[in-house]
Amino acid sequence: MENKLRIWRVVPTSKTGVQAPSYFVETTEYVREKAEKVAIKMAKEKSALSNYDSWNFRVSKIEKRKDEFGRYISYHQ
Repeated sequence: MENKLRIWRVVPTSKTGVQAPSYFVETTEYVREKAEKVAIKMAKEKSALSNYDSWNFRVSKIEKRKDEFGRYISYHQ
């Protein structure tokens, strides 16, 4: 079984358009569609805003890699 590390940026947004601070979530699923569903699930588990019906979680894949120290660096290729 293959794993692929994907880093997702999560932006919690209310129905009125107000955005909470964004944060990052990592997934290791190989299929992108499944990884996106897992990222949304992880985002809801990580934030207390998921307890309210008026908040939605939007995820977008970012082009960053993780270095040996755990920091996110820009991927230039």
